[in-house]
Amino acid sequence: MKIVLNSREMKACDTYTIQQMQVPSVVLMERAALAVKETVVERYGRGGRVLVLCGSGNNGGDGFAVARLLLLDGIAADVYFAGKEASLTEETALQKKIFENYGGKFCRNPDFGEYTVVVDALLGIGLSRPVTGELAKLIEGANESGKPIVAVDIPSGVSADTGQILGSAIRAEITVTFAFAKRGQLLCPGAEYCGELLVRDIGITAEGFAGNAPCAFTYEKEDLELLLPGRYMRSNKGSYGRALVVGGGENMAGAALLAAFASYRTGCGLVRVLSHEKNRLVLQSGLPEALYLPWQQGEALESSLAWASAVSIGPGLGRSAEAEELLRKALLLWKGPLVLDADALNLLAENADLRRLVQAGAPVIVTPHPGEMSRLTGKSVQEILTWLPETAMEFAKAQGVICVLKDARTVVTDGNRLYINTSGNNGLATGGSGDVLTGILCGLLAQGMAPFEAACLGVYLHGLAGDAAAERVGQRGMTAGDVVAQIAGVLRPED
Repeated sequence: MKIVLNSREMKACDTYTIQQMQVPSVVLMERAALAVKETVVERYGRGGRVLVLCGSGNNGGDGFAVARLLLLDGIAADVYFAGKEASLTEETALQKKIFENYGGKFCRNPDFGEYTVVVDALLGIGLSRPVTGELAKLIEGANESGKPIVAVDIPSGVSADTGQILGSAIRAEITVTFAFAKRGQLLCPGAEYCGELLVRDIGITAEGFAGNAPCAFTYEKEDLELLLPGRYMRSNKGSYGRALVVGGGENMAGAALLAAFASYRTGCGLVRVLSHEKNRLVLQSGLPEALYLPWQQGEALESSLAWASAVSIGPGLGRSAEAEELLRKALLLWKGPLVLDADALNLLAENADLRRLVQAGAPVIVTPHPGEMSRLTGKSVQEILTWLPETAMEFAKAQGVICVLKDARTVVTDGNRLYINTSGNNGLATGGSGDVLTGILCGLLAQGMAPFEAACLGVYLHGLAGDAAAERVGQRGMTAGDVVAQIAGVLRPED
């Protein structure tokens, strides 16, 4: 697990390290510059010529130090200073003077064509207003040059907090950031502008949190084995839970089928599908391992809820009066772990009485995409995309649920903690992909995972399965069925 910071938290860590650990700021600057210099040499060799773009702030100070270290290593490096002398920070003024003392040269009117690599040290993580004017023109020139760009800490113009582009922004091939990843480097569109993200140690540690641990985090593959529900030698199908999928309106069997299949692939012991009676043939032939009941049959819902360990409602459910009544009864009767997705969310958005049945504090996971979230909150899709974590946290806290707000970088929150997912690819933008996620979540809940932990792990697994499917068939032609097929392989322990 990796901790993720916003700009305020990162600045607090810097300050703590300098003031309490008594590490001079210029020492941190030297270590940051060394990490960038080593990356440039490792990736692009020693034979080229490097242009370092420097601003007046401490990010520019890192840049001056990078240029000097490259020179001392025998690599041609020039600086274009885009800041103002009067605005130089104390540390940056010192680094600029040292660069000059070592014979460093300044480029007055940069021709990017003369260089093999560009290093961006213009603005850093403290940016809070749009980039305009000559600086914007410089950034666009760097982007249009086609030269590989290495960003120092974060591409200039990208918000470290939201990942939004503030006016104009550098499109980096590599971003070398320090100590911890920043939210804006993981969220879109900032993640695209960062390119490959490298997190390098410069001596700032978790001690810098001073007891106020950040709320945001992300997973890595090595976390997987520690997070998965346990498996036991002496066990049976009942040992790994019973997942109930309620979905599949008339002639909409596919969504429920995908969800049920995903629950099984995630390790659930038994899966039952409660669906429209006309879906029997498709469901029983498509997944004979699953139990099936038509929801029109007598006390089918009541008996199924009494049987289940966890319930998911919504895949292919439809928005008919019959579907609405089914959801209403389920919300009244079921108080255990619950996933609400797709049409269940649309029905909630349309009916305040139904929303009131989702009890605050109950183990409920909701999985809206931005369009569904817009209908639930009244916010525009653009506002939601701009403030993705904030929207999800506000909704989760207000409603007392776990919110999985789906996007290219899905976020999961209980209103206090925030998981930012980095697995997955654009091949997951295909019909049925959300149904697969719902099935994964329900399968993990059925195996006894707590809702927040199940939601985070489920989103991560879904993305990993999508990555495995892309390796097998390519992103462009992936289907939701391809994703389901890869879940078991992702869960298989590595040799």
